Amino acid sequence: MPESSLETTQDPYLGRALRQGHLMAAVDQISEPWSNSIIRAAFLGVRQFEAFQQKLGIPRQTLSLRLAYLVKIGLLRKQAYQSQPLRHEYRLTQDGKNLHDNVLASWSWDRRWGDPGKNIPRRLVHSVCLHEFKPLLVCEHCAESLTLRNVSAQLTCQPLPNTTRAIRNNRWRVANADEKGQSQRDILAVIDDRWSVLLIAAVALGFHRHDQFLEILNISSAVLAQRLKRMGELKLMKKKPDPKDARRSLYSLTKIGQDLFPYLLTITAWGRSRQPGPDTLHWQHKSCQNLVSGRMVCSHCLQAVLPHEVLSPART
Repeated sequence: MPESSLETTQDPYLGRALRQGHLMAAVDQISEPWSNSIIRAAFLGVRQFEAFQQKLGIPRQTLSLRLAYLVKIGLLRKQAYQSQPLRHEYRLTQDGKNLHDNVLASWSWDRRWGDPGKNIPRRLVHSVCLHEFKPLLVCEHCAESLTLRNVSAQLTCQPLPNTTRAIRNNRWRVANADEKGQSQRDILAVIDDRWSVLLIAAVALGFHRHDQFLEILNISSAVLAQRLKRMGELKLMKKKPDPKDARRSLYSLTKIGQDLFPYLLTITAWGRSRQPGPDTLHWQHKSCQNLVSGRMVCSHCLQAVLPHEVLSPART
């Protein structure tokens, strides 16, 4: 959103809607440390325990626990591929495959702003048009590109008073540091922490002050201070003095932070597909006035990209 909108005029119910919405439900399910890494690897064709361990470098006990968790919540299924001795592999379920748009969004952000490590495809080829492509987020109604600047938040269901979805836990995996001690910018360093995702969403909704974040997210002051510092180090947010009160600071998203909007929209759409009942919050596309969930398309042919239509790097 333009920086001129720092003084928010957003509906006071938006904060409550964020806490009760499908975005929070979604990040609470898959923002465990390592869960997103495993899901991304699964989309690249990794299936067996040893292959996950070798590719991601996850401690074996941690990997075992994460795989069991992803099976439990229905994103992976365990399937025998050898009988003597019995061995299993892990395949994406339909619910897991429904995360494809979100995975494309995270790959796209990492290619532009992050550390293009070995676990990110260097090129994607759409098997339908046979062209190398970049994933694009578009409106599913008018096919125009969607960005944070051309949408507005809309309450679609009145949030319940004094109700907050519980955060399951607050474990936080700190990103690796380079030789100078500076944090590497990797989308997994952001989305593996649910507080950071919700903080970015709160700023995207038009909230910019420390006291607003405390109330909206129901977060402790110490945790909030840590996350704000982290967002600054990753250059996702910047702060400046509040012109109405120099003792306060106003926080806004940088271009790097704004470009996380496709991740927010696609993970919300996935969460909405798994939750009963209406969502409390939607985004309205300003051009066509429709409420949007977004769709990731091929930059060449502008057609939706399905999981089986993306050629893996090994096959390109």
